[in-house]
Amino acid sequence: MKIMEVCGTHTMAIAKYGLRDFFKGVELISGPGCPVCVTPSERLEQCVQLSKKKNIIITTFGDILRVPAVSSSLYKMMSEGADIRVVYSVYEPLKLAIDNPNKEVVFLGAGFETTAPLCAAVVKEAFNKKIKNFSVLSMFKSVFPAVKLLCEDEDIQIDGFLLPGNVCSVTGFKDFNFIAEKYNMAASVSGFSKDDIIKSVEALRELIKNREHKIVNNYSAAVTAEGNIQAKKLLSEIFDLKNDVWRGFGKIKNSGFKLKKKYIKFDADIKFNVKPVKPIKEKCLCGQIMKGIKTPKDCPLFAKTCIPQNPVGPCMVSSEGVCAAYYKYR
Repeated sequence: MKIMEVCGTHTMAIAKYGLRDFFKGVELISGPGCPVCVTPSERLEQCVQLSKKKNIIITTFGDILRVPAVSSSLYKMMSEGADIRVVYSVYEPLKLAIDNPNKEVVFLGAGFETTAPLCAAVVKEAFNKKIKNFSVLSMFKSVFPAVKLLCEDEDIQIDGFLLPGNVCSVTGFKDFNFIAEKYNMAASVSGFSKDDIIKSVEALRELIKNREHKIVNNYSAAVTAEGNIQAKKLLSEIFDLKNDVWRGFGKIKNSGFKLKKKYIKFDADIKFNVKPVKPIKEKCLCGQIMKGIKTPKDCPLFAKTCIPQNPVGPCMVSSEGVCAAYYKYR
């Protein structure tokens, strides 16, 4: 039976503890659990072009820095003098904007429902404080439309899903009920320790074996059916959904987050008139790996020309990337 995890932290933990070879009769498949990895090269190129503008400070979490775009990478732009700074909190860019009133501060926001509400809180604070030199380039994505596509994908034929406990802690697990109700499949919400994952996969295996189509919550310490009501309210207050492009999937309807009209002055795409970038043919199989069609060992570049010190694609760069997990632990 084929079980897909859709969380990069699960991918890393499964590789670290050797769990792909642990379960008899179960094939664990990695899905689109890494938000940096599913961000297409053309979107990253827009970040590179934005960093070339004068009087601008680009802020980002570290994973995005070394991911190759089309013409360059943010890491290379930094070495050439661009003011690009790694932050560890979504509030740091706002403080930078307050401390540097003569500079424009842009936060490159990548993540799923886990990090998007935090960014929403920052945008709301910037709005209330009337800060004019802060904006967000939103690359945030919603995991639900991608999971729906995977349920319908006949090339993979997944039997069940290991659901991300971190996303479910925000959204609640009942929002994943469509997996059981519409697609007649099973899913298990899991934590991130070795024991959490073993317990969740064993439970999922029994559901699949007995043809029980339901969602079970094996991470009750952090996850409820309803989720974090305040975080969800904040997310819907600040963001709308938009059609968005995912690496390996193409354009997925209502899968990206964009700022509502009320907060549009904080939208870096609008503020800096960010231009479209023509898609390129990717050199590696990262897109197919994100979709669960291929594994890193299928890629002729893996562990040869594509290594952590010289990554060809984001799957080798990100701390949640499938290729990075395979390279480090396998």
